[in-house]
Amino acid sequence: MAATLSQEDKQPTLRQGNTFDSMTSEEAIPVEKGDVAGLLVERLRAWKHAVGYIEAYVSHTEAAHKVMAKEYEKVLKTVSEPLREGHHFAQDIGGVASFFENVRTNTQAITQSHHETERALKTHVLPILGRLHTEIKDRSKQIRSASEKSSKSVTKARNLTQNHIELLGQHASGFDSMGSGQSTAPGGLAHITIPGTHSHGNGGKLKPDVDPYILQRGVLHRLHKQIIEENNHRQDLLGVQNQMQQFEAHIVQTIQQALGSFYEHVGAQADKQKALYGDIIAAGQKLPPDFEWNGFTTRHADVLIDPSSPARSIESVQFPNQGHRSTKALVEGTLNRKGKVMRSYSAAYYVVTPSKYMHEFKDNDNYSKDPSPEVSLYLPDCTVGALSKSPDAKFIISGKDAGSTVKALSTKHDYAFKAATHEEAAKWHQIISVCAGLTTNESPLQSPISPTASGAAPGAATPPSYSRTSTQELGVTHVGTNGAGSAPAESKVSGVPIVAAGDVKKP
Repeated sequence: MAATLSQEDKQPTLRQGNTFDSMTSEEAIPVEKGDVAGLLVERLRAWKHAVGYIEAYVSHTEAAHKVMAKEYEKVLKTVSEPLREGHHFAQDIGGVASFFENVRTNTQAITQSHHETERALKTHVLPILGRLHTEIKDRSKQIRSASEKSSKSVTKARNLTQNHIELLGQHASGFDSMGSGQSTAPGGLAHITIPGTHSHGNGGKLKPDVDPYILQRGVLHRLHKQIIEENNHRQDLLGVQNQMQQFEAHIVQTIQQALGSFYEHVGAQADKQKALYGDIIAAGQKLPPDFEWNGFTTRHADVLIDPSSPARSIESVQFPNQGHRSTKALVEGTLNRKGKVMRSYSAAYYVVTPSKYMHEFKDNDNYSKDPSPEVSLYLPDCTVGALSKSPDAKFIISGKDAGSTVKALSTKHDYAFKAATHEEAAKWHQIISVCAGLTTNESPLQSPISPTASGAAPGAATPPSYSRTSTQELGVTHVGTNGAGSAPAESKVSGVPIVAAGDVKKP
């Protein structure tokens, strides 16, 4: 039997020496390749973290929907009732008011969809992942616990085997130290001869319990138990290893279930939100372009302008003091006045008012322009010359522009006028003379030239020049105090300047 065991187990040489029935502890106690249970536990930890990532993703998505629900509540407030100046819009279906009602309803539905998605993720998706997380943790604890228990049994059995192997080596070495001889017994079995057995008596006798043969049987016995424990431990680990494959499939399937539920709720919310926005856009695009305007013009027909009514004209406007006697012109029409620089006549519109002003306008028919006159002569401060003889229609007014605010332009000038006909000029001259402060019988000659001009044109005469003195001389027909009446010659008029004939420049 010993020979058979040595052939099957290939017993190695002991550290103390070479014996046919001894073995090394390196082969009897196998070296561990690695911690199988630890590796599986580490893999379960990786799966636990992966599930944790998905849990965090779903949890943050749930939080995002909660925030979005609050944000859409703010969006809803932007179109809250009532609309400002909402009475301007028709309340019928198909109008702007109806469109905003559609916007409010759909926005409220979007808000509600976010709330529903938040609750669905919390109650349907996260519990699946939470249970899976717990399963992974429990499985990891089970593997660690079972592995530790089985590993302790293997370690205990190996320690017992190792102790007996060392005890066998100790007494096998002691046996060699006592000296020995070997002879071959019949049948080819090794026979041990112990020298000095008979000569040394009990001094070389071994106790039965330390007989190397008995010790080897003890090693084999413990080695048998060790191998049983190792195989049981191996079978346990193999079972756990095989179960891990099934458990990982369960993990993947559970994750897929959670993701399917996640898509079901989140995707449904996205589809619903898309449909709600589509309804809002469709309602806005269905608004007829003229629906609101037609309703508006109908509701406010009493205020809006009737396109068929005629436009207003200034002639149809009435206002207070319109046509007052102070607004009636004494005479008005077109006259030609000689320029001060260019020395050519230009036409303008002139008006003599009851206020004794003679105003010059560029265009009397255009009321949209500035109504201020170009020149305003206050006639009581002016001197009017005599009317030229027919067929000429000329007269001169000596005065200054009362409406000018520029000092250089408010000096005294001679204004030479010409009417279209002598009769028209006589009408103007008569009315102006009544309003003027002074008149003279000096009439302008053909093409009068202002004294300020350098030189006279051929055949032209210099117009009369007027000066004011304290005594009236010959050549003055009358002095106007209020624009009417005359004073006798050689009389003094208080407050009215007098022109002397001797002061008139003659050609």
